[in-house]
Amino acid sequence: MDFIWAGDRQAINQQKNFYIALKKQVDRIVICAVDNYQVWIDGKFVAYGPERTAAGYSRKKVLFLDGANFIEIKVIAHGVPVYMCDFQLPFFGAELYDGKNLVYASKDFSCRVDLLRDEKTCRYSRQRGFVEKQTLAESRYAEIETYEVDAPILLDGIGDTASYQQMDFERFEEKPFVGFDLLTKPWWEDIPEYVTPEGCFSIEKDFLTLKEGYKEILFSLPCIKTGFLSVDVESHGESEIYIVFDEILNDGKWNFRRSDCNDLFVYTCKNGRYQHFSAEPYTMKYIKVIYKGAVTVKPSLVLYENSKFHFDYAGDEKIASIIEAAKNTFAQNAVDIFTDCAGRERAGWLCDSYFTAKAERFFTGENKIERNFLENFILSKTEELPKGMLPMCFPSQHDIDSFIPNWAMWYVVELKDYFDRTQDRELIDRAKEKVYGVIAYFEKFKSSYGLLENLQSWIFVEHSIANTFDYVKGVNFPSNMVYSAMLKAAGELYADENLLGQAEYIKQQVVRYAFNGKLFVDNGEVVDGKIVPFTDHISETCQYYALFFHIIEDDNYAAFIKENFGPNRKSGFDYVGKSNVFIGNYLRLFWLYEQKEYDMVLNEAVEYFYEMSKKTGTLWEHDQAKASCNHGFASVIATLLLQA
Repeated sequence: MDFIWAGDRQAINQQKNFYIALKKQVDRIVICAVDNYQVWIDGKFVAYGPERTAAGYSRKKVLFLDGANFIEIKVIAHGVPVYMCDFQLPFFGAELYDGKNLVYASKDFSCRVDLLRDEKTCRYSRQRGFVEKQTLAESRYAEIETYEVDAPILLDGIGDTASYQQMDFERFEEKPFVGFDLLTKPWWEDIPEYVTPEGCFSIEKDFLTLKEGYKEILFSLPCIKTGFLSVDVESHGESEIYIVFDEILNDGKWNFRRSDCNDLFVYTCKNGRYQHFSAEPYTMKYIKVIYKGAVTVKPSLVLYENSKFHFDYAGDEKIASIIEAAKNTFAQNAVDIFTDCAGRERAGWLCDSYFTAKAERFFTGENKIERNFLENFILSKTEELPKGMLPMCFPSQHDIDSFIPNWAMWYVVELKDYFDRTQDRELIDRAKEKVYGVIAYFEKFKSSYGLLENLQSWIFVEHSIANTFDYVKGVNFPSNMVYSAMLKAAGELYADENLLGQAEYIKQQVVRYAFNGKLFVDNGEVVDGKIVPFTDHISETCQYYALFFHIIEDDNYAAFIKENFGPNRKSGFDYVGKSNVFIGNYLRLFWLYEQKEYDMVLNEAVEYFYEMSKKTGTLWEHDQAKASCNHGFASVIATLLLQA
């Protein structure tokens, strides 16, 4: 396949539309492009891509055609580092076939630019691209000459798993717009590389300063969904339209940028009737149309979610509600790769993936998405990270020395889990160099006691007190528990007795220095050559790490944790920091299931997740409605509920 581009490959927030009028019969098209693309056939949207992978590679998307006359592929290239795809210069490639015969190649496509699309806008989020801004008027294009560019290495894709069904919003009352109940300032907004340049559309200067004369209309969906916003507009004269969106309203109040995103579409309308379709998928339950002028707006959402599975449960109402929310959450976060959330980031995070992969097996009976997800890390070339360290999420572009050492350990743990499910020896063997690179990386952090201390960058245990600096500094015992599990997994995968011996030794050392006879402390420090535990640093999550990874086999300890902690903790343990959903509460539930405490699994899962499922139809990143309310890892609860 040959590859082309048009215009400046270094440009920021560019869209190039590659099109072809078919004069000969074809039955399928093969497409490769970055960073995001939509396929339109005879004026109808039919597919979105790519299946994301490492820079220098591209997964082929194959679409079968029936009587197509005109094909247009709209390609977005961010031109800035993001977490949702790897950073590389843009390219486009396509081939059209009739049977085995190649009929058209990339060089047969022309390219045009939509002159009504504004490239000069602010960032949408720290982890994604730019806010979409469009003038709605009679179409205007500029033709651009294409040229050949270097070809990536081509990989097979798993095929288009997505559903593109249309969902309509329910409309509520129209009233004057008087601003938002709450305004959140994104934490990243003042970082120099994210400051909106002069001359670009600015949230602060061009939107939050709206004066009198604007009206608003609230629309909602039955639950949180991810997809492309499609807007039908009839404007009598010139008008302005701003569409804000969010996953949840807390107590009916709209907190703009609640999830640290500029959740906004901007339209300038001329007189007439128009339709606009967002370039990328977004996640929402509510939208608010804010407008000025004589204009009618009808929004709908074209879904982007995995449709290649089917599962129904008709038992207990609360459990059924949670399982339906888990299905909905999985579908939106497992289309081409596993994503942490379908909105704010759309990024492929490790550790999250360990749990989402179990959900994939449960819902689909296969692990095709996981295979490509794990392969992406094998293909990754991350010069910005220390030798041997894996990116915390991928495909993505990170800041220099920005990584989660714990997540590299979880990659190896997941590889073992993947092999146990699939017996895919080929992928395991290909991952060996990366696995041993991770193991070698940690060697320099081992103390004379064999335990890791003073790990670099972002040490992540979970979203709770267990992740504060005071709890993770020095010798962090939950990190060492995962380290032991990683060495054990690698030892079993590659028949390495040395690694198995190290894993057992670390486990013994953790018990020796972290267990006070009743509970595990979270960390300690090396003083005069001895490990001194911080006796007042004790988290509930640390106990779940110990139990989940079988660091200790003590029936009295297990019974104590089982009976005194969880969603209905007993009083008298205020000195033990509470767990959050990710990942402490999940580790507890998996451990309880392993202990055959099925009633406890069911009861605690309902306690955690039922209210989430009723409020949004999805499962959340935290135990409160902050950040993402649609987080992929959470879908694994369905496997525990149904098995229990």
